[in-house]
Amino acid sequence: MNPGQVFAVLCCLGFMLAIVLAFEVAVFWLACALCKIPQPGFFRTCGIVVMLLVIPAVVDGIFGAILYEVYTATAYPLWEAGVVQFFLALPVHMAICSFIHAKMINIRLGQGLAVWLVEKLLKLTLVVAAVGVTAVLVLASQAK
Repeated sequence: MNPGQVFAVLCCLGFMLAIVLAFEVAVFWLACALCKIPQPGFFRTCGIVVMLLVIPAVVDGIFGAILYEVYTATAYPLWEAGVVQFFLALPVHMAICSFIHAKMINIRLGQGLAVWLVEKLLKLTLVVAAVGVTAVLVLASQAK
């Protein structure tokens, strides 16, 4: 790859990361507003969002690796490990993110939990809406 291609790839990657960060910041601010919690400034919110993405991902990766080794050693099907990891890691993710919310915004832990729940519900609503629109478009294209 020549330097121009590398620069173009890095620009595209930076643009995609900026879009993801902007989406996460917007959802976080909306969750704070819906929970009637003071919204932090832009840079503090960016720091919180990065922490909310990185720290649970690292913990989930470690937990997943341990679970993979356990399932491999016991000869259980590996597809079950994914399901078990999701349901066991969800409360850990909730606790970590709620703690980060509470400490970074100086709110009670219960309010941090409320922000986490509202944030996840907003994201789930967007996913369900996207799947619904896609399903309607696919059905409409097949009806012709």
